[in-house]
Amino acid sequence: MTARARIDVHHHVLPEFYKEVQRSVGITGTAYRGFPEWSPEMSLSLMDRLGVAATIFSFTSPGIYFGDLAQTRDLARQCNDYLAELAAKHPKRFGGFAFLPLPDVDASLKELARVSDELKLEGVCLLTNVNDVYIGHPDFEPLYAELNRRKTVTFIHPCYPPGKEARDWDIPRMLIDYPFETTKVATNLIFNGVTTRCPDIKFILSHAGGTLPMLAHRLSIFDRQTKFRDNYPDGALAHIARFYYDTALSGDKAPLDALRAFVPDSQILFGTDYPYVTPDVAASETAGFDAYAGFDARAREMVEHGNAARIWAKFASAGA
Repeated sequence: MTARARIDVHHHVLPEFYKEVQRSVGITGTAYRGFPEWSPEMSLSLMDRLGVAATIFSFTSPGIYFGDLAQTRDLARQCNDYLAELAAKHPKRFGGFAFLPLPDVDASLKELARVSDELKLEGVCLLTNVNDVYIGHPDFEPLYAELNRRKTVTFIHPCYPPGKEARDWDIPRMLIDYPFETTKVATNLIFNGVTTRCPDIKFILSHAGGTLPMLAHRLSIFDRQTKFRDNYPDGALAHIARFYYDTALSGDKAPLDALRAFVPDSQILFGTDYPYVTPDVAASETAGFDAYAGFDARAREMVEHGNAARIWAKFASAGA
């Protein structure tokens, strides 16, 4: 392995057309600042700075559904074609997680076929909820079945929770709500039996699983005491250990120790969350990850490169 071998699975794109879509519905920035500047060249520069050989791009919150299903279908195609173009220009360095036009399940099944069979993208990105429905809900059951049949890698990224904010609450939602949204979806997938019925979906949870590592033991206490108990007869901890988790914004001993208390190193993947964090924050978090003493040399190689290379053979030689 060389010094430039990491594979970043949590790295976003923010082209001008996606900013314009958001502006058209009144969104003028992120949860805590205006839209960051971004270009493929800026991503490549950061990748070189941090020793990242390959990146799997995704679009992220607020997604592409703004109440118009036809617009959502068109935006999904535009976003996914854009990801495929980036990957074609830099095949050894870029991949992509496709957006699906949920809540339109039939259109999502068609787009899943297109991005898998024609565009050959690395998987899909699902935001934690769409149209006030969380991922894991039975409404999306045909999609889970097809993702399972195709063994699709499915990156779960948080977005704003459904409903209105409490009066005078002005804390940026990405600080607290995002980790809890990821935890809600992970729990929903387990309790509704999706992870039992669809064991071949490789779910990746953002930000070291949000608050899931802190709540995993609590969930396990009630395994046999809720109406959902028959949906996951092997217990919540078994399913929590089978999710994949990225390290974005988790470059510290406390979150990494908490994650590894329930999850084997084979399920952890490297991530940065650029450009929704600045290059300096991405570098600082990566430095924290590098300083973490819990990984031995073998585990660190797995997290930085080997686990992702096992999932995507395309990147097995990244950095070699």
